[in-house]
Amino acid sequence: MKNLIIRYAASIAKPGQQFLVLFGAPGVGKGTFAKLLINDTKFNHISTGDEIRKILKGNTSKSFDPKLIATIKDIVAKGGLVSDEIVMNILQEKLKEPESAKGVILDGFPRTLRQLDLYEKILPTNVVVNVTLRADILLEKLAARRTCVGCGTAFNVCDINRDGYVMEPLNPKKEGICDACGGKLVVRDDDKKEVIEQRMKEYDEKTHPLLDRYRAMGVVIDFEVKKGKKDYPRLWDLVKQKLRV
Repeated sequence: MKNLIIRYAASIAKPGQQFLVLFGAPGVGKGTFAKLLINDTKFNHISTGDEIRKILKGNTSKSFDPKLIATIKDIVAKGGLVSDEIVMNILQEKLKEPESAKGVILDGFPRTLRQLDLYEKILPTNVVVNVTLRADILLEKLAARRTCVGCGTAFNVCDINRDGYVMEPLNPKKEGICDACGGKLVVRDDDKKEVIEQRMKEYDEKTHPLLDRYRAMGVVIDFEVKKGKKDYPRLWDLVKQKLRV
């Protein structure tokens, strides 16, 4: 572990970089809000989940051992978490990109206390946005998510309007077809009911405990989603008070 810390400390941190961590359960909307935050912050968005899916599809400049890819695929299909070493390698490569020079929006990292222990030694945390959504609505939205097999663009076919939650569907223009690239829309393996349940269990056991550490650091913004993307102006008002933008 010490060697890993030294190796990444020497290659990752850059003076003046700012780091915003999007924290929350699977499917809560971290990716959606990250894309909106990119426009205002001009930060680089690093989603470890997206990068892992690129590895599984072979859409990456680095080559990976077929046995490792098979192992990752099995872990993801069961709703588990890939190893810290793989995640840190992904992070290292993404932080080398010119877009990361000003700042980074981290989505899906850190996910375990071990990852946080390593992260705290080499990178600062300026703000953590704890994105929350009532559990029954979260599960309903996860089950209704449709993802493009080509470009990874996500849509959502559920329409929620109850108990103060108003979330319109994010439907494609043509049913089953991606607006961005014309690819086929599918239910991801990790969005299927039994896998969702395992992902939520992993989150409760391994990821949610990180929140106490973040609160002790005084960097947490709690943000409950009520109206989906329409909540973004409220989120931006909170975030820009914590960052140099």
